[in-house]
Amino acid sequence: MESRPLAQYLAVTVAVGLTTGAAFFFTPVVGPHATALVFLLTVVLASLFVDRGPALFAAALSALSWDYFFLAPVFAFEIHNFEDDMLFAMYFVVALALGQLTTRIKRQQEQEKERERRATALYLLTRELTEARTVEEILARARAQIEATFQMGAAVTLHGGRDGTARTTNGADEKAPGVPLFNGVENLGEIRLRAGGGRGVSHAQRLLLESFAQQIALALDRLRLRELSEQTRLLMESERLSKALLDSMSHELRTPIAAIKSATETLLELRKPGLSGLQDQMIAEIGEATERLDHVVGNALELNRLESGAVKPIMNECDPAELVHLCCAEIEARLARHRFSVKVAAHLPIMKMDFVLTRSALSNLLANAAMHTPAGTAVEVSARVESSQFVITVGDRGPGIDAQLLPRIFGKFARAPGAPPGGAGLGLSLVKGFIEAQGGAVAAENQAGGGALFTIRLPLGKEAEAPAAARELLR
Repeated sequence: MESRPLAQYLAVTVAVGLTTGAAFFFTPVVGPHATALVFLLTVVLASLFVDRGPALFAAALSALSWDYFFLAPVFAFEIHNFEDDMLFAMYFVVALALGQLTTRIKRQQEQEKERERRATALYLLTRELTEARTVEEILARARAQIEATFQMGAAVTLHGGRDGTARTTNGADEKAPGVPLFNGVENLGEIRLRAGGGRGVSHAQRLLLESFAQQIALALDRLRLRELSEQTRLLMESERLSKALLDSMSHELRTPIAAIKSATETLLELRKPGLSGLQDQMIAEIGEATERLDHVVGNALELNRLESGAVKPIMNECDPAELVHLCCAEIEARLARHRFSVKVAAHLPIMKMDFVLTRSALSNLLANAAMHTPAGTAVEVSARVESSQFVITVGDRGPGIDAQLLPRIFGKFARAPGAPPGGAGLGLSLVKGFIEAQGGAVAAENQAGGGALFTIRLPLGKEAEAPAAARELLR
């Protein structure tokens, strides 16, 4: 029963008045003491339909009516008999207690019914949301269930998603207060109701609507997590297949590449002075292409070894200056058309590193500079100690790194737009893997004057020894 205090007070007044009028007819027959029981019955019946205040008012009003109209002396609020005094006091207390208990029981029943309605509504909503498979379906089912439960127009609005647009189901006044769809981390949207006929939303309805909002937010989260899980599964499967394919192709290519290299070397050994310049050039191009293809296949195999965890750094004492000079000597032929310079700081300490991995990383950076920079531009290599780290930089004066590619330059198959053919985009991934396997880091950036700059940093550690030149002097 909806709470309307004034109407309830008026109703109990009328009920007590009717009982008083009827009592004038049967009191002469049954006596005034039995009439008290009729008034008490009226109080109990009234308490079943009204709130606590009107029930207590009915108890007090019935006691006064019984005293005034039926207890001697009648038509006066006076009692001359001690027995009647005690009876009136007991009646008043019993009437108040019965009214209180009856309204309490009624309120408990109403609360139980409200909890049952709330649980049923939440169950129906949860069932509808569980069956939904898309965001649009969740919004439509949620709105339909809200309108069926509250008998009001409703709208469920989501804030901008991946496409930046908000999605709304129609049906509510945008000026109505909204209940947020909060998932515990962020506000996904809101629910709005439109009460008809100027009818507002009660406190109990507001609480139920908040519970609805929580369930809808959880359903949206579950859908998002399900989509992410499916995407992750597909990515993992794609990654597994690509690894298997790459590994298989790499091993299968090694045999024909070895045969081509052997045949090319044999042709170079057996070539006669009478061969034309074009024939010599073709043999040289075959040899160069074979070396490039062998390098790509080797990178692919090394990358598979890195990702499978097969690469374990072997940390030995190495002379970093010797490592840098060796790598530069190996790549010097490929950088013959560039202005190549090497700057190694004096007295570099002997340090622990994996010589093979570090050499491969530096060689890949130099090969990358040779491939992606125009002839005649500068390529500069430097090595130094900086803040307890061994630092190697490879800088060039080429076109630099595209801004969109820079954040993922060390990812697999990352290639700049317009990059020359011949690479697979695996070299920089290997550089990152080889350096990080030793506890180091590698970074890439564009230089202010143009070109790219790659920086390798390896920890010196506490066991870094004196420079090799200094140790020779101590002998």
